[in-house]
Formats: sequence, C-alpha cells, structure tokens
Amino acid sequence: MIQRNEIKYFNLITLCLLLVSSVSFAQGKWTASASLQMNSGNYYFDTHMQTYYLYSGLGYETEKWGISANIPVIASDGGSVSQLGNTYIPTQNEMHGSNEDPSNDSHGGMMGSGFLSDKEISIGDLYLNGKYNLTNQRNSIFDLYLNGYVKVPFADESNGLGTGKFDYSLSMGLRKNIESFMIFAELGYLVLGDAQEINYNNPLTYNVGVGTFFTNQNFGLLLSYSGYSKVIDGYAAPAQASLGIMLNSSHMMGYNIFVSKGLSELNPDYTLSGGMHFNF
Repeated sequence: MIQRNEIKYFNLITLCLLLVSSVSFAQGKWTASASLQMNSGNYYFDTHMQTYYLYSGLGYETEKWGISANIPVIASDGGSVSQLGNTYIPTQNEMHGSNEDPSNDSHGGMMGSGFLSDKEISIGDLYLNGKYNLTNQRNSIFDLYLNGYVKVPFADESNGLGTGKFDYSLSMGLRKNIESFMIFAELGYLVLGDAQEINYNNPLTYNVGVGTFFTNQNFGLLLSYSGYSKVIDGYAAPAQASLGIMLNSSHMMGYNIFVSKGLSELNPDYTLSGGMHFNF
C-alpha cells in the first residue's frame, strides 16, 4: 500500500521537474509515458514467476539535456525480484512466500483462473533519469552523450520487491546514423545497494544495438544486446537480447512494443512490454 510519505516525495519530485523546466533557457518539451510489462521466468528459484509492471513517467527535455521520473505499480507472485537498470534480478535467496501450498499452480500460467487475483499489488522503486548530449552529428561525426539515473527506494524491501537502498548509474554512449540505419554503443558503471540477503557486486554495464526507420520515420525496428559484469558471485552475469517495434502516429504521440530474452538465470526468461508516449 502506498504510504503518505511516498506520495509527498513523489509530489515534491514532480514539483522539482516543473521548476527546472521553468528556468530553462532553451526551448524544451514535456513528455508523458505509460507502459505495461510482463516478466516470466524462474530466475534461480524452483517456482515459476510472472510479474506485471504498470509504469508511468513524466519528463522534460531540450536539445542539449533531459530529465525524467518513472515509477511502476507492481502485481507480483510475492516479490523476491527487483529492477536492475533495464532488467530484473533476485533480491532474496528463496522466493518470498515459497512455503505456500505447492499444489497451488496458479503462478504457472498467464491466463489462469485467478489471473491477477492471486497477485500482490504494491508500488515499485522510483527512477530519476538524466541525459546530457556532449556532441551531435550536425557538428561531429557521431552523437556522444551521458546517461545516468538514481534509484530512490520506494518498493517494499520485506518481500524483495526492492532493496531499500539507493542505486546510482552513469554511462557514456555514442550513436551514428548511416542512411536509414542507426547504431549505438554504451558503457557505464552501476553502484548497487545490497539487499537484506544478498551482497551485490557493482557491475560495469553495456548496451549495443542497431535500428532502422521506415515510411518517413513513422515505423522503426530496434535490435539490442545489453548486460552487466558479474552482479552476484556464483552466477553468470546478467544479459539479454531485445527486439523493439516503434510507431510514431504523429509528432505528439508514439507507441512501442519490446520483447526480450534473458540469457542468464539472474534474468527473467522472457519480457514483453508495450507502451506509449505523449509530447506536449
């Protein structure tokens, strides 16, 4: 259940976004976003898990920089998994609620009789994101940029939906357009707050991909491979491959669908998400 203090913090952050945009000397735009995501997999647990995330976000960006905040409402089988950048990893050695009646197999199927009725509903961690463009392709051979985020611990750490600690990430990326194609590569570092039961390593992060747009930039495809150096001793480093479809219905609105395949037992086996964004 969302606590009053958490609502106050979120309202304060929204107010800060408004204040920052109002003092900007460069003309910018607001962006609102919403997406629904489903993660499915065992991770290193004996029980299959399906977790649903309903994200909402608000951002402000100019040609030079951008800031945003996003937070999910989570419907889970009991927690034990938390967001790590663009993937999700375990926060507990055993799945929260694993001592429940094993004859209850409602967790095993997306369209079970209960669907969301057997899920625990709670709020997730708040992510504050920032980006800064160092160069652009109008005066350089490629775009060079910085990305960073701070994870603010809003999620319930008792059931493993969060660690109760702050995380910090900073990365540098470059992007190059070649006719209708775009290639990019990013390298960064992530400082993780430890969970109650698990001590994490602070990993290097990477993300590489290629994309293309068709029909006057209205329809696009993006293929990427992302991962981390070792996060939990004794387990392979998290990594995933993703395919995205993007559709811009107008300069004010766009849609996207992403599907990802986890390549480590620390990742969900599959992730499916769909969302939209609005510029105003």
